[in-house]
Amino acid sequence: MARDLSCFRLVLSLATLPTIFCSVHSAAMAEDWNQWRGPERTGYAADAPQLIQQLPEAGLKPVWTSGKIDSARDGGWGSPIVSDGIVYLFTHKKELVGEKPGPKQFPWLAPNKRTGMSDEEYAEYEKNRRNEDEARAKAYQFREFVRAYDARTGEELWVNQSDSTYTRFPQSGCPTVVGDQLFILGAGRVARCLNAKTGQELWKTPLPGEFRDEYYQASVLIAGPVAVFNASQLFGLDTSTGQIVWSGDPELTKGTHASPVCWKHDGQSYVLSIGKGGNVVCLDPASGQILWTVEADGGHASPIVKGDKLLVYGNSRKKGLRCFTLRPDGAETLWLFQRVTDKGSTPVVTDTHVYVQGERKVACVDLETGSQQWTGNLDMANPQWSSPIGAGDVGFYAYDGLVAFRLTPDAYEELFAARMNKEFLMANDEHYRAEYGLDNDELDAEERKKAYVAYEQNVGKQGPLKCSTPAFDNGFLYLRTADNLICYDLRRTP
Repeated sequence: MARDLSCFRLVLSLATLPTIFCSVHSAAMAEDWNQWRGPERTGYAADAPQLIQQLPEAGLKPVWTSGKIDSARDGGWGSPIVSDGIVYLFTHKKELVGEKPGPKQFPWLAPNKRTGMSDEEYAEYEKNRRNEDEARAKAYQFREFVRAYDARTGEELWVNQSDSTYTRFPQSGCPTVVGDQLFILGAGRVARCLNAKTGQELWKTPLPGEFRDEYYQASVLIAGPVAVFNASQLFGLDTSTGQIVWSGDPELTKGTHASPVCWKHDGQSYVLSIGKGGNVVCLDPASGQILWTVEADGGHASPIVKGDKLLVYGNSRKKGLRCFTLRPDGAETLWLFQRVTDKGSTPVVTDTHVYVQGERKVACVDLETGSQQWTGNLDMANPQWSSPIGAGDVGFYAYDGLVAFRLTPDAYEELFAARMNKEFLMANDEHYRAEYGLDNDELDAEERKKAYVAYEQNVGKQGPLKCSTPAFDNGFLYLRTADNLICYDLRRTP
């Protein structure tokens, strides 16, 4: 599927070197959280120091904070990554340059407000809403940023700024760093590579295909000398030049926001991705040739490979969490777990167990059999989209606050449930309830009301940026909030 003769020659040369694929990828990830979902895209860092089992009585202060960063609909939901002592974050900013638009004629309608509308009427409404949003966007200028910080001090090392474009939601994938190269998919289907030490742009490649206001949240996968981008379909680009080596089948590789993953077996490397209809598609990373597909009911959660097992998490209980046994010529279902569901949360996988978040629960599932070991409840309003991570023997889930639980199949054991205030002090809710006197029976009604208002403003409205996932590196946790990037030292002192 090469674009020209030079690409064809490159594909042939790459095809003769199957054993090098993912080798650079794996070596670079030995200790760093250098990409979405960490060292092996399993959400887990096995090599971690001893971590704290509870918070200090006075709370845990951050090591550093970045300063204001636009997030969510203005700045995106990208998660931090860490490589070679540097933390990277992909963000956006929009600035008003024209006359401020007035009230919307076609605002987004929640499902409970679509009552009485037929499917055809709602489709027409959505068409009008999209047209209106696109017209309103002309009053703004859009920019995107890749930011680099010293992992221990928080010093801003560099910022790469580039012009961007309107998308219905800000592009929010994570950077991927291998060696001195940083890869990111920008808005408008633009693949980019920067020097990871300086922020200098090395190459930029617009990916072919129709674009209006689409957004693609998947993160880049590096498979040896090929960078795999998921932007409505899969593309393989030469990591050195940005030249398009192959274009995946527009239908079969047409997927969701899930990020592709690499599988290595008997010296051969393969790329696995959620494709059309939630199926898993397996490709040769050198040529983009599709080797096989399998029905998997995948959703927005990224697939995970552990050894010769593939895990795919659907977005309903019926679709469930599926485990496949992988072979070079296909995949066979090993088990199906159907007791939790989430729209886009990707599980944590260790050598022996899977820790999957869904609804207001976390479940531990045996990797070999799919049997449930335990289920724990999350004291949160409506957690979704955010993915848990794990380090050593501790798991973390960030949404309304940060929950730490023990990674063990024995029983669900919550280590602590933390909230943050405006100064980003991480403390148990009991600490803040005492600080604001919420449990003081001597307060009259007016005083109690004031106490709750103060609590909500300083604690209740703070915390992690929903839908963003923390990064972990050598005992330090990097967490994105609504307007900051925060670093906490979770190492246990002797």
